[in-house]
Amino acid sequence: MEKKPFLVVYDYGSGGVWAVIFAVTREQIALKYPRLQVIEVRPLWMTDVEYNQIASKLSFDIDDQPHGWLLSVIKEQ
Repeated sequence: MEKKPFLVVYDYGSGGVWAVIFAVTREQIALKYPRLQVIEVRPLWMTDVEYNQIASKLSFDIDDQPHGWLLSVIKEQ
């Protein structure tokens, strides 16, 4: 099966960090990164420009070793 982009958010209480993870299913993300919430429908406030900025800065593949920001999420699990 082909991977597709999933919008995710890490809610740290007073805000959130948005990212895109490429995976086959949302369940893959939930199992590997339980602290992330997979977003079913992009929020109305998030424009295409904002989504593209997120995807260009914080985009990860489910099969890659966690790095950068995603590595810090794992350390908090």
